[in-house]
Amino acid sequence: MNTIKSYRYLLLTLLLLLAGSVVMAQDEEGERERQKAMQAKEMKMRKEMLEEQKEKMEDMERQHADQVRIIERQAHESSRARSPVRSSRAYPEGNYLLGPYGQGNQSQLTLRKTFRETTSTSKGEFEVEPDIRHFRCMISGSVRSGEIFIGIEYPNGKTFKELVINSSADINFSQSVSIKEGEEKKYTGTWNYVIKADKAEGNYMVQIQTN
Repeated sequence: MNTIKSYRYLLLTLLLLLAGSVVMAQDEEGERERQKAMQAKEMKMRKEMLEEQKEKMEDMERQHADQVRIIERQAHESSRARSPVRSSRAYPEGNYLLGPYGQGNQSQLTLRKTFRETTSTSKGEFEVEPDIRHFRCMISGSVRSGEIFIGIEYPNGKTFKELVINSSADINFSQSVSIKEGEEKKYTGTWNYVIKADKAEGNYMVQIQTN
């Protein structure tokens, strides 16, 4: 009798262990399914966010391109309205300088470039004539990734403007200065600029106007 009771107890114990194993396996399977569902949901949300960011970037690039076309058209119309004294001077990589014109001493410098995951540094300079009365600087740009640094210095070496363009926001900067009597030396002479791209995918434009 004791032996039979022992067998029954052992059998019951085995049955309980098996039942517990089945329940644990079902719980683990259920947890895996929940994790898969959560991962699928996260992937879907990330995909939607990336698509939304892509659409925003494409829209910003279209707006930037429209701004470039408007500025170029205005510059072209302005140049046609005047008799040039000095021919335009070409700059590399899509940058160019328009020299002084017959009606007043007006100059315009435009720098622009599109980067494709590029790391590079370019420097240059431009001259500002001594008899100008107005100075205007416009900077715009947008990037998907990386950074574009733009720095512009007065002729005395002090910083006029420094901007970093990254994926956090588009940049549209504009500053106009009316030069008062006695301030000419601050603006007259050779200005310097530097453009640094750090694994940048995007574009920028800098425009300097004087008259």
